Amino acid sequence: MGKSTTLSTREKKSNPLQKIHYTWIYVTERCNLECDYCFFRHMHGREISMDAVEQLFQLFERVNPPRTLICSGGEVFLAKDNLYKILNEVRRRFPTTAPHIQTNGVLINDEDILKLKDLGVSLEFGIDGKPKETIQHRCGLKPASYNRLTETIVKCMKAGIFGGSTMTVHPEEVDHMEESVEHIVSLGIPHVDVTPAAFMPWTPETVASFKKNYLVMSRRPELRKIAYANEDLDWIEPGTMDLSLHPPGYLFGGDPFLCLPENKRVEFTMWDPATFEMRPDILAFYDQAYTEMHQEHARLPYREHVCHSFELMNKMMGEKYMNTWAINDILRFLTRTHLTLGSKKHGQ
Repeated sequence: MGKSTTLSTREKKSNPLQKIHYTWIYVTERCNLECDYCFFRHMHGREISMDAVEQLFQLFERVNPPRTLICSGGEVFLAKDNLYKILNEVRRRFPTTAPHIQTNGVLINDEDILKLKDLGVSLEFGIDGKPKETIQHRCGLKPASYNRLTETIVKCMKAGIFGGSTMTVHPEEVDHMEESVEHIVSLGIPHVDVTPAAFMPWTPETVASFKKNYLVMSRRPELRKIAYANEDLDWIEPGTMDLSLHPPGYLFGGDPFLCLPENKRVEFTMWDPATFEMRPDILAFYDQAYTEMHQEHARLPYREHVCHSFELMNKMMGEKYMNTWAINDILRFLTRTHLTLGSKKHGQ
């Protein structure tokens, strides 16, 4: 085990980690697929250090633990031993934290389903619709493995494991959104997070088509109630931060930073992954950035946490690393759409 993570007296008084919302643990960088739009840009085949996980859990014991802890990858079921160690520790030490897994679902077997049910884990499957649309971009997925995925989803739903899906929309697939959501719903999935594929060649025309097709779909009540629903529309209390732990032990202030190259991970990790000593200058950097993100927007009736997280990533890179104009435009549209539909639904 590494040494305990320490915070100075001064840091404790103004520690931005006092309020943690979500936390991601990237259990492994290995994956059995090669999705062409993958957000994890720089994989080196590493596993998460269990010493780093222990340091993170010790941090949770000194501050408020996160509402939700998400195990992701890579593909988490390529590192089952560590995955189940993490999940069991979460259940034992943080009973108020909800454990969640992001997975492509191909490697889950019947024994896993029983374990996940017993641990009270929710699942988020990566599936983009029918076989053609999914296999086209989730490279390495074949018709046989796609069928195993859908069979696994049905088994998990029947077992009573709460599940959702991330339906990543490539610019080439904007005209198939409605039928793709219909197909995912037919598998028993109760929640579909429709999200634009980052780093892909979006154009003003494909962004406009995304919006048009999404609005058509959202007018159908049976689809609207399960398609993209931002849980944070009431917004996070100022000062709250997300965390993500990356192999072998980098710690960042949020989720989008998994696409940073190695030199930027070294530069912007909150702690030294060798000693787990906190870095006050980097803590202050994230604190300031997230404080700015949580300010009310001057013209829009909501804060734009995710959108500004992408802008922060560009700031870290010192260049326009990501096509934020398109992703931000779509995410703002999705949030506005659901705020409007929610108001109509509740008669506000």
